Amino acid sequence: MRKLAEKVALIAQICITLVFAITTLINLTTIINPDGGYENGNAAAPTVWQENSVLTSLMLVLFIAYLGLSAYMIYANFAERENLKRVLLFCDSESATRTNVKVVNKIINGCAKQAEGITVKKIRVREGTNKGFNLNLKVHVNADDVSQTIDTFRCLLTDCFDSILGLKFTEINFEVAKLNTRYAPNVVKAEQQADKLGGQREVVDEIYNEPIDNNVALPADTNDAEQKGDVQ
Repeated sequence: MRKLAEKVALIAQICITLVFAITTLINLTTIINPDGGYENGNAAAPTVWQENSVLTSLMLVLFIAYLGLSAYMIYANFAERENLKRVLLFCDSESATRTNVKVVNKIINGCAKQAEGITVKKIRVREGTNKGFNLNLKVHVNADDVSQTIDTFRCLLTDCFDSILGLKFTEINFEVAKLNTRYAPNVVKAEQQADKLGGQREVVDEIYNEPIDNNVALPADTNDAEQKGDVQ
């Protein structure tokens, strides 16, 4: 559908451009006075715009339509790839089998019911960059471990699509739009770790600022020790 709209817009742009070109050519060759652009010595020759208000309105409408079509063509060529309505499952030289987005949504929602702590809010199927199809999901997660929940759901999707439709998505991307978690951080442990980091930072600062006078013992080089033993 999008390719057809782009073709129609391109043809309309070409037609409007031809109208502008022909009108400009007629205006330049027949309306302008060849003696210098003046009649009766002082008065300027009336142009086609002054003589025909209908033509002026028509050209204005065509100009606005041309701008609109140009904006659409820019959007169609640079905007993000549109969502697909149908997905090709398999084909050969004599047949092709496709499915629609409703079937894909049904499988995804069925997997979401079996996966704990995840709710699917938006589903988008798009064509991959090179080949295949990409599945993009916006989800709400109600769990303490987001990675475990997402991985479980992704494995369910992969198994269902492969087993039911024989379909493998090139990418399955998730966007966590909302998160509900009961996880509470251990403040005491965090404070202990912060104290430890502070002590390590003081030692590093001492070594960095006074590298010669510090009394920090460095580990002996095992290679030097082995070489000394061989020499003895």
